[in-house]
Order: sequence, then C-alpha cells, then structure tokens
Amino acid sequence: MDSDLTLKELQRHIRSTLRSIHDLEYTRHVRGPTERTEMDKMLREVVFTYLYFSISNGGQSLPVLFPRPNQKISEEGNEGVDFYPRSYEDVFSAHKVADSVRKPFYSVDESRSHKSHKHTGRSCGRKFLVGEPIYRCLECGYDDTCVLCIDCFNPMDHKGHHVYTEICADFNTGICDCGDPEAWNNTLHCKAEEDEVDDVDSVDFSDEKYSGIFEIVLSEVFDYFIDVFNQNIEPLPTLQKDITLKLREMIQQGKLMERAEFLKALAYKNEFIMSDSRSPDNIDEVDVLFKTSIPSGLMDLKNYTVIIYNDEYHNYSQATTALRQGVPDNKHTDLLASKIDSEGRAMLKCSTNLSDVIGGFFAVQTNGLSATLTTWSEYIHQETCKYIISWLSHCLNVPNPSFQNSFRSSMGKVLCSEYTEASNTVDVTRIIQKYFGNKCDETNPCRFADLSVLDEGNKIPFGHHKILAETSLDSISNNINEVYMSKSRAYTNSRLQHIFYFDNRYWKKLRKSIQNVIIPTLSSSNIYKPLFCAQVVEIFNHISRSVAYMDREPQLTALRECVVQLFTCPTNAMMIFNSGAFKDVLWSVIDIFREFSKLEGGLLVWQRVQKSNPTNSYTLSFRQGLYAVETLLSKVTDCNILLKPAEFISIVTLCKLFNGAWKIKRKEGEHVLHENQHFIPYSEYTTSIYTIIDTIDKILDNSKTNIDLSLLLNAIKLLTTFLGHRSLSYAIVDDSQDIIKFEVHKDRVAFMNPVHTLFSFLIEKAPLNSALKATTGCSDFLIISDFALRSVVLCAQIDVGFWVRNGMSVLHQSSYYKNNPELSSYTRDIHLNQLAFLRESDDIPRVIYNTLDRWELLKRFKGDVDFDKTIYEDKINPIIQQFIAFIYQVLTERQFFVKFPSAKEKKIFHIENAIMHTLCNEPVSYSKLLRSIPDYLTEDAADLESALKKVSVFVEPTGLADSGVFKLKNEYYSKVDPLKLLNIANEFETSAAIIKGQLAKGKKEIAKVVLQPQILPPDMLDGNAGRLGEFTRTDLFAKLIYKLLQVSIERSDGAFLYELLHLIHAIFKDDELVNGKDSVPKAYLSKSICNQLLLISNASQATFSDFIRRKADYLLENMILKRPAEIFDSLITSFGHQYVEDYKAKRVDQGIKLEEDEKARKKRLVKKRQEKLLAKFNNQQKKFMKENESTFTHNEGSGNDYDADMKDESLYESEDFACSLCQDDTSTDLFVMPVYHDHTPIFRPGDILNPKEFATEWTGFFQDDQKLTYHDDETLKVLQNNGSLGSRKVVVSCNHSIHHSCFKRYVQKKRFSTNAFICPLCQTYSNCVLPIRPTSKVNTGLTLDSLVNEEISVDILSKLFGAMSAAEFKNVYSTFNLVNLHSHSYDRTARNTPGFENKDTSFILSVHWANTVSMLEIASRLDSPTDASFLRGKEQKYKTLKYTLVSILLMCYGIGKPNPSFDPYADLDVIWHENQLFQYIVKKCLYSNESLKDTVSRAFAHYSKQHLDMFISGLQSKDTELLYNKALSCGGLINARDAGVLSALRMIIAPQVNDPKLLSITYDLAYTSLIKNILPTIRRCLILLKVFHDLLKDKDDDEFIINDTVVEEIIIPSDLPRFVDGFLKVTTHYNSLSQLLCVGCAKLEPSNERYLQNIPFEYSGVIKLINLAKYLNTYVTNTKRIGLREEHSAHLPNAKNRLDFKICLTCGVKVHLRMDRQEMSKHLCNYCFKPFGAFLVPNTNEVCLYLLQPASKIYVSAPYLNSHGEAGRNAMKRGDLTTLNLKRYEYLNKLWINNEIPGYISRVMGDEFRVNILSNGYIFTFNRNFRLRRAPTRDDGEDDDFDDDAEPFGGHSSDEDERDIEMVDDRIADLGDGAFLTNMGNPEITNQENGTTALNALDNIRNAIANGFNGGDAPDPARLLYFFPPEMRGLNVLVDMEEDDEILDNANDAESVQEVANDHAEHGQEEQEAVEVNNEEQNLEQEREHEHEHEHQHEQGFSENTNLDPTV
Repeated sequence: MDSDLTLKELQRHIRSTLRSIHDLEYTRHVRGPTERTEMDKMLREVVFTYLYFSISNGGQSLPVLFPRPNQKISEEGNEGVDFYPRSYEDVFSAHKVADSVRKPFYSVDESRSHKSHKHTGRSCGRKFLVGEPIYRCLECGYDDTCVLCIDCFNPMDHKGHHVYTEICADFNTGICDCGDPEAWNNTLHCKAEEDEVDDVDSVDFSDEKYSGIFEIVLSEVFDYFIDVFNQNIEPLPTLQKDITLKLREMIQQGKLMERAEFLKALAYKNEFIMSDSRSPDNIDEVDVLFKTSIPSGLMDLKNYTVIIYNDEYHNYSQATTALRQGVPDNKHTDLLASKIDSEGRAMLKCSTNLSDVIGGFFAVQTNGLSATLTTWSEYIHQETCKYIISWLSHCLNVPNPSFQNSFRSSMGKVLCSEYTEASNTVDVTRIIQKYFGNKCDETNPCRFADLSVLDEGNKIPFGHHKILAETSLDSISNNINEVYMSKSRAYTNSRLQHIFYFDNRYWKKLRKSIQNVIIPTLSSSNIYKPLFCAQVVEIFNHISRSVAYMDREPQLTALRECVVQLFTCPTNAMMIFNSGAFKDVLWSVIDIFREFSKLEGGLLVWQRVQKSNPTNSYTLSFRQGLYAVETLLSKVTDCNILLKPAEFISIVTLCKLFNGAWKIKRKEGEHVLHENQHFIPYSEYTTSIYTIIDTIDKILDNSKTNIDLSLLLNAIKLLTTFLGHRSLSYAIVDDSQDIIKFEVHKDRVAFMNPVHTLFSFLIEKAPLNSALKATTGCSDFLIISDFALRSVVLCAQIDVGFWVRNGMSVLHQSSYYKNNPELSSYTRDIHLNQLAFLRESDDIPRVIYNTLDRWELLKRFKGDVDFDKTIYEDKINPIIQQFIAFIYQVLTERQFFVKFPSAKEKKIFHIENAIMHTLCNEPVSYSKLLRSIPDYLTEDAADLESALKKVSVFVEPTGLADSGVFKLKNEYYSKVDPLKLLNIANEFETSAAIIKGQLAKGKKEIAKVVLQPQILPPDMLDGNAGRLGEFTRTDLFAKLIYKLLQVSIERSDGAFLYELLHLIHAIFKDDELVNGKDSVPKAYLSKSICNQLLLISNASQATFSDFIRRKADYLLENMILKRPAEIFDSLITSFGHQYVEDYKAKRVDQGIKLEEDEKARKKRLVKKRQEKLLAKFNNQQKKFMKENESTFTHNEGSGNDYDADMKDESLYESEDFACSLCQDDTSTDLFVMPVYHDHTPIFRPGDILNPKEFATEWTGFFQDDQKLTYHDDETLKVLQNNGSLGSRKVVVSCNHSIHHSCFKRYVQKKRFSTNAFICPLCQTYSNCVLPIRPTSKVNTGLTLDSLVNEEISVDILSKLFGAMSAAEFKNVYSTFNLVNLHSHSYDRTARNTPGFENKDTSFILSVHWANTVSMLEIASRLDSPTDASFLRGKEQKYKTLKYTLVSILLMCYGIGKPNPSFDPYADLDVIWHENQLFQYIVKKCLYSNESLKDTVSRAFAHYSKQHLDMFISGLQSKDTELLYNKALSCGGLINARDAGVLSALRMIIAPQVNDPKLLSITYDLAYTSLIKNILPTIRRCLILLKVFHDLLKDKDDDEFIINDTVVEEIIIPSDLPRFVDGFLKVTTHYNSLSQLLCVGCAKLEPSNERYLQNIPFEYSGVIKLINLAKYLNTYVTNTKRIGLREEHSAHLPNAKNRLDFKICLTCGVKVHLRMDRQEMSKHLCNYCFKPFGAFLVPNTNEVCLYLLQPASKIYVSAPYLNSHGEAGRNAMKRGDLTTLNLKRYEYLNKLWINNEIPGYISRVMGDEFRVNILSNGYIFTFNRNFRLRRAPTRDDGEDDDFDDDAEPFGGHSSDEDERDIEMVDDRIADLGDGAFLTNMGNPEITNQENGTTALNALDNIRNAIANGFNGGDAPDPARLLYFFPPEMRGLNVLVDMEEDDEILDNANDAESVQEVANDHAEHGQEEQEAVEVNNEEQNLEQEREHEHEHEHQHEQGFSENTNLDPTV
C-alpha cells in the first residue's frame, strides 16, 4: 500500500503531484463557467483527499481522525476502509472524486466537534467567527486585548468580575488567549477542558513517525505555495500598469513574437509545465521558448484566462459596466461582480486562444479594473494553493487533541524554518531586469523591495532600514537627525517571511484565510510565538511600506493582526526593545510620515496628503504605524529603555512631525461659506501622538523609583535642544524688556504641540531644581513656553467669538484641545507657563509683559488704546475673563509640583479632584462621570469606586426610565474651586452660585458665603514651586490688577469682576502661605487696592451683584484686620474721614468691629455663637408647637374646616367633545375617535386541574427564574391563534375626538389612509375610527339598577342619544356605512362570511369590546394589591370602553341591530375563544330584552355545572392527594367549610367519589378551582357595570352602587368566597355561590345557546411576558446553558455559538440574526403572535419593540440596571452585573398586555412613523438613508441617563439640549451607484454599516408584500418593480414567506405554513375589494345632497383618493 512510502518518497510524490496538478483529466483543459464550477469542486476534493491521505500515513489513521458514526476502531485503525481512499489511485480517480464530493470522508461529526476546542498544553488560538461573543474580564485580563472564546470561557472563573462582551464581526475579530500565561492575571479553568474524558486514540500523532510526515507534507505544500506566488507578479500594483502598457505597445507595433516571449516569461513555470509545453499541441509555445522562426500569424498562445481583481476604486455600477465591456463568458455580470467583491477575484473569460481573451483584458482595464492575463495552468495552481490553505484550516479543526498538538507544532516549525528551496525555483529578478529595467535602478539597494519582489536567489530583499548615527545623539535636530542606511541586513528568510512578504499578491478571501491559518496557530504556541514575532519584526519595514505604496487592498493587511497578537505580549515587546528592533520599527513608521512632511519655519512637520489615494492606503499605513508604536510602548516595564538617547530621539522624531503641524490663521471679512475639514487628519494623528506621550508618562509614573535620573535629565536636555533653539523675532517694551514678537490674531498658530507636552511630563518627573537646571542650554525659556501660551490665547480668542469668521470648525478644534479629558495639552501648556515664571524668576516683569503681549492686552495696559478700542472691540470683557482665569490657573494649579509618595496616591488625588469638580454642578450618572475623567484614571475600578464612596453618595433611580446618579457630599463642596482647570467646561459664576447654595444654610445665607481659593501649601510642593506666586506680588502685576479694578468701577461693569476678585483672593491666600498668616502683599498696599474694594463693597445692587460686593467686602475686611492703620489711612486719604466712619458703622451693625483687638474679637465671636444657639432653640420650639398644634388649640372644627371641605369637593362637569383639529365644539358634525384595533396576545387556555393555576394567589407582577421560556408547542400555537383569529381583537384608543369631516381632510392632507394614520394630537398609531356623539341621561329614566334588574339592550341604551333630526340621522347612517367600509367591518374574514350585512358590524364590534373589557381585567392582575385596582385609576381605559359602547349603540341606532342568526365566531366543533363566557354575557346584554341578572345567572349556572362535572371527571385520572399537597404548597387553597357550599358540592361530587377520606380534600380542590375560574368573569362583569355606571352617572364622584351596595366594599381579595357571594347577590338571582350551585345548577336545563355549550376554560393566573433571568449577564456568559429554544436560518453558520440573537419576550424563543435583517418579522409571522412583539437584545441590554404593519421598530433600554443604576448599553459596556428591575419590567408588561406597544412606537418615532405609514414600511427606504429609532435618552446622546419628566422607557425628554435619538444601523442602501455591491467601494465597511445587498433589498420588499397590506390601501405590487433595473422586474410578488431555510427547534411548523398560505390567499382579494371600496364610497357621497356644494366636492375628492398611492 501507499503507506509503505519512505519520507523521501513521500516528499517527491507530493512535490511532483502538486506541480503537475494542472495535468489531471478534470483540470487539463479550459472550461466554461458551469464546467469551472464543477471542476472547482473536484479540485478541492482532490487536494483535501490527497493531503489527508498523505498526512495520515497512506490513509492508515483516517478512521482515527474521521471516525464514521458508531464506528469501532481497532488497534490497527483500519476499520471502515471502504469509506476512505485506499491508495493514491483512489485519490485521483475521477469516479471516486465525484463520489467524495457528494459525501466527503473528512466531514467532522458534530458530536465530536467540541474536542477540536481542547488545547491542553498550549494556548487556544481559536479564531473568532462572525456572530460569536468575544469575552473580556477586567479583573483577569492583562489588558483589553486579552479575550476568551465561547468554548473556553468559564463563568465560574469570573464570579463578581466585570465581564464584558462584543460580537465578532468581519472587522472586529481576534483569537482566543486562553492558555496564554501572559494574558491573564488569574489562573483560569478552561471550559473546553471540562468536557468528558477523551477516548484513548489508537494512534499517537506525537510520535516521530507522524511528526516527520507532518513536517514533510507541510514543507512541501508551503514551498509549493511560495513558488506559485513568487512567480505571480502580474497583480502587483507596482508592475500591473507597466505590463498592460507593454502588451498594448507590442500589439500596436506588431511585435507578436516579443509579446509571446513576454507572456511566457511572466507565466508560472515548473518542470512539468515546461515539459508539457513541448508537446505538439502547443507548437506556438514551443516556438516561443526556443525562438524558432514561425509566421507571425501563428503567434497565438494557448489556454489563457483573464482574471479580474477587486480594488477600492470602483463601486458596483462602475464595476458591472466595465465587466460588460470585457464580454465575460458568464452573462450574469451581477453574479460576477458579487464574486469579485466577496472572493477578491473572479475569472472574466478563458479560451484556448490568447486572441479570444486579450481584447477583454484591455477593455476592462480601460474602465479602470485590475486584470491579469493568466495561463490556464497557472490559474489551476493558484486555485490549488487556495484549497491547500482551506485544507490547513480544516486540519486545525479536526477534533483530535493529539493530532492538533502535533500538527500545530509541525506547522510552526516548518513556517519558522528557512525556505531552502529558494535557489531551486524561478528567479523573477531576471524578468524584472529584462523587462522593467526603468524600475530597477542598480544604484538603489532597495530596488526589489520597492517593487515588492524577492531579491536575487529568491531571498527577502533589502529594505529601507534607517539607523541613527552615533554622532547625532547629543541633540535633536529641527529637521531629522543624521541617519544612515545599513549596508546589509540578515533576514531569516523563513517560509513565514516569504508568505507574509507576498501578502499584497493574494486576493481578498485567500488573504484572510492565510491570516486565519497562520497567525492564530503561531500566536498560540509558546515555542514559536517569539520566533514568529522576531521574523515579523525583521520584515516590518517591508510590510508597512507595502501597505502604504504597493497594496491594492491595504485594509486587508496581515500587519494589524500581527501587531495585535504579537506586540501586545510583554515578553515579545521587551524582546523587541532589548534587541534594538524597536528603533527599526519606529524609523519604518517615521519614514512613511517623513515622505509627506516638509520644512516650515525651519521645522520639519507632517503635511496633509494631497495626492490621489483611492485605496486610502496612506491613512491606513499612518494609523497602523502609530498603533504599532503605541502598542509596543504600552508594554514597556523598564522606563529607562525609553530614556536612552537613541530610543528617546527616535520617539521625539516621530512626535515632532506633529508639533504645531496644523496651524490656522484668523479670517476677516465675509463669513466662511464652505469650511474645509483639513484639520481632521491632523487631529487624528496628533491625538495618537498624545496617546504615545501619555503612555510614556504612565510608564515613568509607574516606575518612578527606578528612573535613572541621569537619563531623565539628559532627555530634558535633548528636548531643550529642540524646543529652545529657534530663531524668533523680539520687540522692546518699556525701553528695557525684550519680548517675543508675535500676534495670535494675525499670525498662523497651532493648537497642539505634543513635544511641549512631553517636555512638561519629563520635567514633572524630575526634581524641579534639577530639571530647570537641565534647561540651561536654552538661554530664554520664553522660546519654549511662548508656544504653549499661544495655544492658550488662541483657544481663548476662539471661545469668545473672536474667530467667528473662521466658521464652526475652529470651535470644535478649540473644544477638543481644551475640554478633552484624554488630552493633557491644555493643562500642560499651563504648566509650561508656570515653569516660565519659575525659570525666569530673575526677570519676572519681562515674563509678565510677554504674557500681556501674547494676550494682546499690552497696549491697553500701557494706556496706548482705550478699553473699548482694542483689537477685541466688543469682545474685550470675555477675553479679560479668559485672561484672569489663565492667571488664576497659573497661580493655583500646583498638582504638577506635588511630591506624591507613590503613583497610586497621585492617581487617587487626581481621581478625587476630577469627581468633585464634575459633581459640583449637578449629580450625574456613572457613565457621564466616566466621560469627564481620563481613561488612565479609571482603569482600576477599585480605586475609582473607593474615591466615589469617599466624596459622593449614590442616589438610586426613582422613575421608570431614569438612571441612578452620584451626588457630591456636602462637606466636599468647600474643597471645590470653580475657577480651576477641572471646571473649565462650566461657567464660573454659575458653578460658584451652585457651590455657595450647597454651602449656605438657607437661601438668605447664600450671598454671605465667600468661596475660598484652593491652593496647595508650599510644604507639599517640590523645590521652589512654593514661590510660584511671586509674580503676582510684583508692582507691575499689582498695577495690572489695579487697572482692571478701576475699569470695572469706572464702567460700572462687573463682567469680569467676580473672577478678578477671586484672583485677588487667591493672591492674598498664596501670600499668607508663603509669608505668614498676617501678611499682605506690599504692592497691593502701595497701589491702594483697598480703595477699589471699598468702592465695590459700597456699590449699589444695581451696579454689582451681591456675590461681587460680598467678595470685595471680605477682601477689604481681611486687609483691614491685618493692616488696620495703613488701610484706614489710605481710605481716609481717598474718601475722607466721614465716609470711612460710615463704613465702620455699617460693619458694626453687621456684627463686625474692624478695629477690635484679638481679645475683643474672641469675645464677640463667643457672643455670636450664643445668639446662634438661642435662635436654634427658638426654631425647635416653633417646630414643636406646629407639630402639636391640636394639643394647644381649643377651637377645633371651626372656621377653616368648611373651607377645606369645599376645596376637596370635585364638581361634575359635563364631558363635551371638542375636535382635536379645529377645536370647534359647536359643529353638528359627527365625531370619530382614533382607535388601534387589532389582535391581543393575552388569551390562554386554562387547566382547571392544575394547582399552579387555581391555587396560586394573585400577588401582582412576579418573576420565576426557574422558567425562562415556554417549552410547549401548545403555547406557541395559542399565540399564533391570538394573532390571527378575528374573535381575539381588542380596541385601544387615546380617546381624542375629531370631527369626521376634519378627519377626512386630515388623512387626505397627510396622505394617510383611513386604516393607517396617527392621531393628530398625540401621534398614537391608529388603524380605524369609531363614530361617537355625546349622550344625555336626561328624560330617559335609566339607572344602573334598572339595567341590572329590569331590562338592558341597545334599544334601551339608545335613549341616551335623544331625538335626532333627519339630517343628523342621515349623517349617522352615511358615516357608519363609510367607516364600516373602510375598516372592513373591523374583521375582514367576518365581513366575507355568507349572509353578512352592514348592520352586523355592531355584533363584531361588541365581541371585540368584550375582549377589551377582558384585557383590562387581565392587565389588572399585575397590580399589587389586586383588590379593586381594576375599578380605580384607569380613567382612560374606561373612557375607551365607554366610547366604544357609545359607538356600538350609535351604530345600532343608525343602521340597525345585527341579525340574531349572524355569529361568525361560534362553532360547536372548535373552541373559538377562551373569553366565550363573557362574550355571551355581553351579547345578551346588548341584543336581548332580558335583564342583566337573568343573563349573568344563566351564564354562571351553566359554567359552574360544566366546571364541576369536568373537574371531577378529570380528577379520576389524577392522584388526588398529590394534587391536594401541590395546592397547599401554592398557598391559595380555599377550604370548603360553609354548610351550603358543602351541601351543593355533595350533590355533585359525592356520587362520583367513593372514598370518604378523599371526599373532603376533593371538596376543597373543586371549590378552590371553581372560585378561581369564575373570578375573572366576575371581575369582567364588574368592569362592564362600571362602564354602564360611567355612562349613566350624574357627576364624576358618584359612587359605584348596585342595588344599594357599594361595589368596592364587596371586593375582598383576602376572602374570595365572600367576594363571590357579594357579587352574585347584587348581579344574579342567587344570594351566594352555594345557592347558585344548589338551585341554579340543580334546576339547569340544557341550552341550545352555542355560547353555553362546551365552554372553554381560560387561564386563571397572571398573564405576562416571559420570565427573565435575574441577571442579564446570564444570557451573555451562559448562553449555551440556558436552554432557550433556537430559531435561525438553516444557512446561518455556527448558530449555537452566536451571540447576535434576540429573545422574543412573548414566547421565549431565541431568534438569531438573519442576513436580511428580517428575523423579527419572520418570527412573528411564522411562530408567534403576529401584530407586534418585544425582543430582548442581551448583548446591548436593550428591548426592541417591533410593529409588523407598518414595519417599525424602536429600541428602549432593557429593564436591567447595574449597581450604578444605569440601564441600556451603558449598564453593560464595562462588564457590570446587571440585575432585573421588576418595576421597569412590569411597565413593559403592561405596555404589551394592553396592546399599547404600537402606539408607544409611533409616539417615539414621530414623523418617521408617518413615513413608514406612507411607504408601508418598504418603498421610501430606498429613497433615503432610513434608519430606525431608539427611544430618546438623556446625557449627550449616550444611552445612560433619562430625564425624570421623560415618558417611561424612552418618551421624549423635556430637555431639548440633551435629546439625541440614536438609530440602529439596520438600513437599506440607496439605489444609487454601488448600492448593490456594498463592499466593492469600501470593504472596510461591514454589511451592518453600509446597508444590505440587492438581494436583501428585494427580500425586504418580498417580506413586506407577503406580510400583507392594510385592506384597501395595498399598493399595486407591480409599481414596486419600477424602483429596480429592468432585469430585476421579473420579481414574483406573491412569494411564499415560509422559506425552507427556517429552523425552530422542537417546533411543528406545518400549521404555520398553512396559515401563511391562507394569508396569501386573502391578498388575491385585495385588488377587487379596493375597486368595491371606491364604488361604494362614491355612492355614499352622492346620498349627501343636503350638504353645501363645496363640502360635497371635498368629500367626493376624499373618496376618490382613499387608496393613496404609497409611491407619491
């Protein structure tokens, strides 16, 4: 057998087989499209079979690898040999191959697939599949790149942890890190390893024999792969155009011989192809090879193809046009284009003659597509390579752990080994040199790398490796430090490097497959991962340059995945640094940026790319390079590595390219009409640079004790050489001070200077004095600090509106620079200006002058210009505010100089301050709080939680839609400074007022509170930082303060005065900290600042605010207390003695003596405290007196009691209708009420023998965690019936009234139809109307008692309408005829029943009215307590019931009572409704002449008799004692102890129960079951009577009384028997249940009434949505173990592992995402309640509310909250445990149970819902980028906070500024260019982001049509086809929605299929009905001759346009 081959023989066999595979009988000749498809299948089968046969030792171990089901494997492993190939002849036999295609032996048994996930002894390395969850654990993971797959994730390892998930997508993927010790902080227990013990395999794949086989096979396949693609240079972007031009030139010049020679040189060659080419059949090729002279006409090469490659330049339309020009051999160009997009390439055509295809080759390229001329044999070899990679992928999933370990190890060894066959294969450099000499400059050592081909000898070519010269390590150049290129470079030249080097030659799908095979395999190997990393780093330069310049699809590069998997490993990162490879990586990145940089002002800075770059490769390369550098730096553990001169200079070189790179200049004149967005790339890349700098800062912080101070100081010196050596212009000020000459408003200036930020960070890390000493190389520190100052001033000028002509973009840039917590730019600019004052301490006036000049205030300060004549003009006040804030921050922001003992304490300090300043303005949610704090401070959740607990209190959410918030503790408000940087985003005065309000003890005390500046004392600071405030104590600065005060006083303008006084306060406090408590700055005494303070203090309130005057008063008082003599002398000199004495007197009156000594002062304070205590006692006394007022008052009951009673009395007001549109309440027109009339999901069959139903008390809404889904098909069937049977409809309304004529005008104007519109007042969705009119009880003699005791019917109740005129009656008649026609009599099926008449509509509506009453009763079971809640607090629902009854009465009055024999719902053979008993009662009440007592008595007697009979009959087959015990455990068992009850039960039960012991418990069981089952109907009868009561009551507060009994008094839930007896007493002829049983049942005669025969039993428990898990995380982390039913497409891959599912809250089925996004509609139509639904989306913590017609959906937060009180996405995104909030879920249940979901959706969507109605859910989606709405939430557009006034679960927020509607990305692409090939133009955009494909779009239309239209409004389906190209108009509209690809586990779908088929049959009637509607409407309109002509014309117009064309 072939297993006897030696390894050498095996190697030769594989080599020869693969290289000659083009010569197989089924691959030898060119083929057409169909034959190619078959050939591909066979080729794949051959490759798989051959390689598996070879790798299994000649097939011996195949039964072990792929055992057949139930196969027993012997020790020899040779069982079932017929199933497997036995020889190589079998492998290549065409017959065997064809058989194997149909049934391959290597198919993996699903029952064993779990074994492929076991990875004992290695990392998992499993590639995530689309839809699968990606798990991260905050506590366990080393960083956020450490992830787990669904098979490895073990929830037990992560109890109490923050586990968060993402769903894998095409561009959001990775590999599992389970088993990697460096990835996890804790020991994990892989779930995949916990499965059952593996069977002991008979074959050990780890032995040397199999290892040798694996290595031989893998070596050969990889060598073959490299050989094929080494010669495949035609697709290279560097050569492709040249090849085409050369061929075109040769043809034009008639050089056919040269053309043939050229093509043969380019073609793939090996020894077998060469030998084949010498055959007589290929004479043309032979002549070419041997240069034989033959006629030119025969120079036509054989067997060529044209291959089209995907690119990023063309959209779908352009691609299909180009393909047609190429005349493909497959006429379906759309399929060809789709294949190019999905696969990355496709064959345009092929032929035996080159001349037949070369025209198409040129044609497609003329239109810009990428194409190659490829020989047929080369095509076969490339396809073989593709299947080899597929085979490798298949091998990696073989469920055999032993095989996996050995195979993966061999694969790693082979890939990382040197490619030894390089010298034995074709050297393409000769081809390059011969044909492309112009591109191959011999003097360029990187010439081959620049062409992306191998070097001579097929080695990795020399790359652009830069090395920093040793002579340039002592400074940083303004350009680029001296670098040189190494003369040689040693590469490993491994197979791995070759394969990755060829990355840009592969087509899309092959490229992804190679990455998925190699990267996870090597990354998961502890042995080969370091080798893998080292070899990738060696060619990093090649790959990165390839991405930038030589890649057709750069977004598919393998580099990013390599960086993620390799550079994130700390060991690999340190290896890269220690080996010096980091510098090579860094300079590779710098090189690419450098090519787009230029000198500007002597500095090299990056410039925006302005050359054409359709592939976006430059952007991708920039991002990838920065990400690689950032990732490597983040893993550094030794900070000194970064401070070494070579590494540090290299890092700074990258950073300095963006230092001030984006400069802007102020524009004047006209407003900018079109703002450019050129700043965006600068901001993006500069932000990445800031991230790199922040990473360096974090590393230095964490390693502070290990920093080599000499290296750190040297780094500061190096930066000084760059920042401090610039040529700047100077100007002389004040004849002596030279300041830098620069004007921010005139010169170009930049926001961001990252190198300056790095400089600030480094100085902070070093001792201050040493750091400043290190900067002595810079003679003028202002050269450094001035650039930071420019940025600050620029930001200030923009913020005050001084740059308004530049448009909005500068505002965004300013905000980003100043307010982004992730950037340290603004704060570091403040730090640099602080350093300027410290560094230039000997020349402070110069620094002050420079600062004033930069703020452009110097001229004003010197008096050269007036205050209002500066360049700022009217913006002068706000700019001074900004200037004062800047000075204040320079003085007080001292955290940069604090000597923290550790990095942790520093971090906590910053966290606490950030929290305090965020919460000081308002309580905020956790998510909003996090957004205001830099990410690096929130990485440790424990530190954040500790700080939160210390400074804040948590306020739990109180509403149904709000979030919990954190509130600052009162004691911390005094530590908040509103003028500091942390409060920079808020206005100073507003924040100050809030803080003062919190500190004050009452509103009157607010103005007296004085905020204290927060300044750190000098003893906490480093070096001389305590002297930072010296500049504020200089005469020059005091003069500045004086002038600013003077301006405010002279102009009586306090615009900036409050901030200025706060600054003065800070200056005084700083002086105290430095010079002592009694110190006052001398400069402020000499400048008489006290005089200005006195003027401000004594100013009127109209001049300055109380806050300002109090602040000035406080500062003056402070100065007087310290220097009384000097201050009073100054004041008297300025204001006179009397003025000062008056001031003293005023202060004495306020309790302050300004000239008292310390003893007197203390005495005064003691007295003040005594007075305060006395006042407190008086307040307590008053409070006590008030609380005990009744004890001390002797005139009780007099006077005010009457007034109080009058206030509480509610007077009845008659309820008059008013039109919601015209507001006219005088018109005689009939009113209509908008109604949503549809099916309800609430009716369930009951089991009278189930104790869980009849013995469980109603305690309101509840949860059962043990039952998370319905498991029975019967429930699903009932839900389907509820959604389809006409007898199960209900009525829901907003109760707004509209004139009928106004309504018709409204629907016509808004283009609605009469059965699909929204209420004009509240936007609630409605699908019909009910005509109504006012009623009056006057002169009718009707009372509730008369209806109960005497007679009730529509005739009796119609008296309420009074007498009608003929015109009124005709109006009623015509209106009802029209309304009934439009609404199809509220039930289309019933209307089509034989014998139906228009007057029968009232009967249909009465049935639905009965159901609505039942809906209210069932919904009230959710209330707690459940006593009389169904009668109270539901005014709107009772109003709906009353108006519906009025409409029924009016209909009977206007068009007649229904035919007594008409009943479309009654059927003796079928249970048509569980509400049958109550429907009977309603029917008799309305359409008979008997009393309500008669009806109710008869109904309950029949029901009770039937119930007891069936209960006893069913009990005989049950274990009665067991049933009794279950009932006892349920807690609701009622003992039958009443003598009358026992007597009645004995009559019925005793004859059937013989055992005396069982008789008593049988009584109890039967009695309990009976009471609980009649209870719903009793409650419904009371609701019915309450409606009659509301119809007849005289005033609003009339008590609900029947037969002198107050109804609410008989409702006693705790004593149900008394409740039942009380009800029966007032509503039946029986006084109790016992009497009913004894008398009523005993005398009962058989009835012919169908409603009283076979009465179905209804579920008597609480109806609700499904039970949900207590924790939402359960669905995410334990999704495979919950046991939910699965529903998914049969074509959905990996369905069991996917997390992109929804859970239907109606039935509990897990509904998986479909490609067409129609999973919810499919589910509702096929398996569940149809009209609407609610779906939980576990992964996003949302609930999708879905309405089927018109197709609409919104997303609201799921009823799960985390520990911080947050809902929705924010609750889960950090992995917090989210717990079910019962109150919120109860609200959602009530929405569902009351059929209010459609109305809720329409109100949230607003105008978008109107569009849905007009388009019927599908047409308009093609004309706009239509997206679906999420419910509005608060908090700046993020789903975290809700407004307290917002409508629960997402109603519109009252705060317009915070409203932001999020949209789902489930959209349909526009029908423009490229719509159907969504990824052709940009594959980086996923399907979810860019819409659906053409086929999905068609499917959406098909679904919309199949789901049915609303009656007469159905559009003509043919019109839809005009939205598509002609070739698509063959769409069959009436397709079957029930596709054969739908799977529902354990469900029987046969009846669903039949139901849908019936629905489709109805659609055929719609067109005819539409015609009938139009005809009947016209007839009705003609009858209205009494109306005015214009009204008649309007109505006629309406009737003609009722069927609105949705395409309008």
